[in-house]
Amino acid sequence: MAEIKPESVHPAWQLLFQGAWPMSAVFLGSHRRLAGANQDGTILIWDLPEKPVAGKIKDDQGKEIDGIEAPGPVRKLEGHSNAVTRMLASADGKTLVSASLDRTVRIWDLTAAAAGKGEIVLDQRRRENESRRVEKEKRDTLLNAPGVPVETQPALATLPHRDWINALGQSADGKRFISGDDSGLAIVWDLTERKEINRWQCEGIAWIVAAALSPDGETALVSQYRNHGGEYNNYPAGLRLYNVADGSVKLDILKTLYPKEKNPKYQYQYEYHQFVAAGLIAAAFSPDGKTLALGQGGESGEGKLHFLEVETGKVIRTVPGHQNGVTDLAYSRDGTCLFSSGRDTLIRVTKVEDGKEIAKIGKSRGGQFSDWTSSLTLSPDEHWLATSDISGLIQVWELGEPIDVSRMTAMTPS
Repeated sequence: MAEIKPESVHPAWQLLFQGAWPMSAVFLGSHRRLAGANQDGTILIWDLPEKPVAGKIKDDQGKEIDGIEAPGPVRKLEGHSNAVTRMLASADGKTLVSASLDRTVRIWDLTAAAAGKGEIVLDQRRRENESRRVEKEKRDTLLNAPGVPVETQPALATLPHRDWINALGQSADGKRFISGDDSGLAIVWDLTERKEINRWQCEGIAWIVAAALSPDGETALVSQYRNHGGEYNNYPAGLRLYNVADGSVKLDILKTLYPKEKNPKYQYQYEYHQFVAAGLIAAAFSPDGKTLALGQGGESGEGKLHFLEVETGKVIRTVPGHQNGVTDLAYSRDGTCLFSSGRDTLIRVTKVEDGKEIAKIGKSRGGQFSDWTSSLTLSPDEHWLATSDISGLIQVWELGEPIDVSRMTAMTPS
């Protein structure tokens, strides 16, 4: 991709999504359509303007400030009854796939006509903050004011799983995708036919925390982790490459890197834990399928990024990632850069060739228990980046020339 210059990265829109935490965001075939999903199972679709426009906005205290006018959502996708953890979209943006803690994967036809109309309250925190400063008789009116009108639609298909689903990945052409749940079940699906290609039970009791498909859709990477148990406090984890066709193991990466017979035992335990940390919860294949990127998640201190050879499992390099853990990863289209999000509320851009950080987007807003970025998505033209974060925002950034907006003041989440 074109070189990213920090001075040319600028915030575009901050889309309100207050209430339950936004957990995922994905561009839908262009930079003009964007989906966001939260812990209530709500999925919203925005049609973004061509360019940001300066105007008056309200901060979380209800005070008018200069900023960029943010559009409201145009559609609500209804069906999930629990948190949506991950989403992905077909290359043409016509189909959306969502994974949830309600133990289902749902497929949405974004070309379908709306089935109904509804409304959504996006500024719940703002209303609550304002209600503390008004007379008691006005509070109910403020808190129960109408929300933003939206069209509604149901899912095209619902695909059942056995347990909570926290892992989702797709092939380069978008025709296949993989989902993994907390029972250790991995399923590869045909998106067009909306049916299973294969399923297998992963070894051990650890939950599937990340899954990815090779560009050709023939190899699956499954990462497992469970935050208790294990010999000598070595928390159980799994990191394996599977043949999609029959579910057989192609390479057990952890056993290859850290064989149990290695001595001394405590050195083995230390090195293993330094690699796995609190779980490798983010994973992505490079566009050429030769390299894997892995991110340490949870409350893992440094939140390192690992780059591995797919053929051998050998670690190419490990680089600093995100304080308190990585949450999501995405390669640039040409494979030269890796974008990562984390609990430090930053987006970091790492040069794959040498592991050097070439850009840092955003700023830290207080640490893991105050706020963190839960996912990231790049637009197909790689000119736009969007993130979801637990402050109640879907944030959109422009990765090109500066936005010509005068007197702009960014809204600071409370």
